[in-house]
Amino acid sequence: MNRKRFTTALIAAMMVGVMSLGLVACKKKPEPTETTEATTEQTTTTTTTAATTSLPVWSGPLQNDEEVTWKETKLESEATYYVAVSKGEFLNVRKGPGVKYTKIGTLTRGQTVTVVAKAGNGWYKTKDGFFVSETYLTGKMPN
Repeated sequence: MNRKRFTTALIAAMMVGVMSLGLVACKKKPEPTETTEATTEQTTTTTTTAATTSLPVWSGPLQNDEEVTWKETKLESEATYYVAVSKGEFLNVRKGPGVKYTKIGTLTRGQTVTVVAKAGNGWYKTKDGFFVSETYLTGKMPN
């Protein structure tokens, strides 16, 4: 079961449990009888908090600290391409032109990438100074 389905099932189970507790707590109170016995009533309160995800906010371009050990050929002008990976897949953005370099991010199908240089081994340098594989770029929006 993938993580999203598992999380959804877990939240649903928790909600059913909370609703069951609410039904038990909402049962009709018995009618008072004439006795001299003291009675006490207990109330249970259950609070659930939904998990939240906080993503970092980046401002400005990231700096590429990778030492340049490859040869780049600057393009005559910037070129814009579309990411053409399979649906549900991602294109890795790396610090250098190859899979041995650190991955710093990903791009999804159909996103645009502006490239400014070619590294000669099938990789393009982006306007931001990072690298993407030319294999997964196309000149037109993928279907």
